[in-house]
Amino acid sequence: MGIFDFLKKTETTKTTEITESNKEAKEAKGNACLGVLGFFPMEEKGELLIAANLEGSLKVGDCLQFCNPDQGMDALGSVVVKKLSCHKEDIEALNDEELVYLEVDKVPSLDKLKKGSVLYSQGVEEEKRSSTYGYALYRAFVTIQEGKVGDEDYQTLSLEDSIEILQAFLWDCRQNQETESEESYQANTRKLERLAEIVKDKLLVADSIYAVYSEKTGEPYLFSTTYDRGEEGYLCTDPMIMLFTPRCYHRFKETIDSRPKSVVKLIENTEDKKGIENFLGAAFYLNGALGAFFNSKEVSIAASVLVPKPDFSDLPEIQVPVMNPDVVRWMLLMGQLDSPTTEDEEVIYKLYYKFFSMAVPKAKFLLPLEAASGFPEGGQEANSFVLEESAKFNIPTGEGKNGRNSVPVFTDWKRLRMVFDEKWNGMIENAGNMIEFFDYAINPTEYHEAGAYVSLTAFRDMQKLSEEQEGRAKD
Repeated sequence: MGIFDFLKKTETTKTTEITESNKEAKEAKGNACLGVLGFFPMEEKGELLIAANLEGSLKVGDCLQFCNPDQGMDALGSVVVKKLSCHKEDIEALNDEELVYLEVDKVPSLDKLKKGSVLYSQGVEEEKRSSTYGYALYRAFVTIQEGKVGDEDYQTLSLEDSIEILQAFLWDCRQNQETESEESYQANTRKLERLAEIVKDKLLVADSIYAVYSEKTGEPYLFSTTYDRGEEGYLCTDPMIMLFTPRCYHRFKETIDSRPKSVVKLIENTEDKKGIENFLGAAFYLNGALGAFFNSKEVSIAASVLVPKPDFSDLPEIQVPVMNPDVVRWMLLMGQLDSPTTEDEEVIYKLYYKFFSMAVPKAKFLLPLEAASGFPEGGQEANSFVLEESAKFNIPTGEGKNGRNSVPVFTDWKRLRMVFDEKWNGMIENAGNMIEFFDYAINPTEYHEAGAYVSLTAFRDMQKLSEEQEGRAKD
């Protein structure tokens, strides 16, 4: 997928015999496919000069349809080639050229033309148009513009376009990284940051996006890879969510949907364009994802670039929303694995549990409580308050393990509200305050794998591990 498919120059081809009548029919049908690299109005002639790369055969007088594959494969209009030129010469017919110019009448439908648009003969298959689209973006924005995106380009780019360009420029940078100078490296880094910003801008205003969810946890699936570094231990890559544009999802739907233990969900933007932003904010700052992949693992962008971390520095401590992304992140990863069945999964699960154990002692949980007396009116998460000494309340308890009772505690209001309705308030429980009396059932929602049970013994072990890690960090 992406630019890697477009740069394959040597592939095994099969030849088949075709009759003269079939050959004539094929030629009559046409096989031209052109990716638009740029265009220039010729106002005095009422025409448009289009620069494109050509695959197939094209001649003056041919009729071409055009489409924007990022938006769909439906034809947006048609044009007739009035003039054709290459290498500064006018030519009647051409075959397979990296840069050609064609003049066409400037019809109203061409207002939708942009870099990456595809001109094609009737009958050219969608897969061919799709690859031509990607290669045109590579040529236009990487080869010609060297990763730069002007203001006019920015206005016309879609989310799909911007992801393709970022992936193509990343690929190009990696090909040249061994020979590039420090100055070139710094310049390319700035260009990549700019391209990532463009992806972010287009994502937040998109109509919709698809996200991979875990069937086990009910939350966006966290993708992370664990590497064995020998004596240095194991390295766990930043857990990321996976997003697909509508074009990419529908194009590879069968493969994407076949992934075990996951399901793809449509995330639709709201009228105020906050829907996707809110979805990302929850995935990053409630669930602990550290960024997002786009269409493949070749393109990823950090969480802080896509949605800045909420700033609660101006709020009194009591009004700061309860969030525990460092706890939830590892619970979700463990929940996705469920019960490890292989030696590798055992190692990975233990690594996740180690990070989870280090995070729990530092957590601030929400303990559900039901008012009996002494509570202010309307006290909810949006209206924090301090309880009076005379206040009376009930907390839910249950039978725990090994003869102990447990209390449900939640990492955030989202999870609490999945179990307890608006009649219930929430009290901040600093991890460990009640552990002598009650074990913790963390996030006991309908998705059991997304939560965890922490006993007194386990919590003491977690405290010890956390303290040891802090000591090593200071050393």
